[in-house]
Amino acid sequence: MSAVEPLLPTGRFSHILLATECSEFSRSAEELAIALALSFGGRVTVMHMVVSNPEYDTLAIDLVKQHETEAWQSLDMVRARLEGQGISCTVLVKRGIHPHQEIIEAATEIRADLVIMGRRGRRGLARLMVGDATARVVAQSPCKVLVVPRGATLWKKTILLATDGSRYSDRAGVVATILAKQFGLPLRVISVVESKSRVNRLATAVGAVERVVAHASDAGVPVTGEVVEGYPTVDAIAQEVTMCGADLVVGGSHGRTGMERVFLGSVMERLIGQIACPVLAITGG
Repeated sequence: MSAVEPLLPTGRFSHILLATECSEFSRSAEELAIALALSFGGRVTVMHMVVSNPEYDTLAIDLVKQHETEAWQSLDMVRARLEGQGISCTVLVKRGIHPHQEIIEAATEIRADLVIMGRRGRRGLARLMVGDATARVVAQSPCKVLVVPRGATLWKKTILLATDGSRYSDRAGVVATILAKQFGLPLRVISVVESKSRVNRLATAVGAVERVVAHASDAGVPVTGEVVEGYPTVDAIAQEVTMCGADLVVGGSHGRTGMERVFLGSVMERLIGQIACPVLAITGG
């Protein structure tokens, strides 16, 4: 392997923001927040948003107060679970109209390293998965975002990193290496190209994979890397998840200019809609 540029250090898990719906859809997200907080010695802020705006509050003030009271009660139960395991926990109820705005604002205010949120199940062919709020959080979050499907558990098999050589993908490579080392798992690194006949794109993809493989190897993590040919990118990643048995997918939230932004917006929705494991999108955090 030729000499490759080292990846820059990044990736902390000291303060986790758990955005919960206080429903069964959030239970798996809660379990992963507990596991990560215990593994990295971090603290957790658990938040819930109550739908509220001046017009609605005027018409249904008693209902808003009821929802807020129920939210505090549910969050207190989550806090008791976390504190019972020795995890420092704070609870937060926010009022607002758009969930993604309140989550992003909370993550910024508390300087979170990671946002964890559950994803809802499929709701018709038109919405293969996450929902607009989740996609917007990933797009705008100041820190990493872990989207957890209902029924998902902590990764125990293989971590799959999808990279395109962008700075966000390089950050994702560092975080994936940290997680693989922490949990004693192998790391599988891929970069997807539509066609290997496109020499410039292929060279970029090879360099991206080599950079992460070198970093992971230096960290003592079992790692394999490959440039995968396929289109659309989401389908190629989903196929690789099945082939290598990955139970966590990691990637940068913003791809290179001109490439599909796999972990952003509607493309992310398609990816999460096709796989059953958690997806960790790396932003600036």
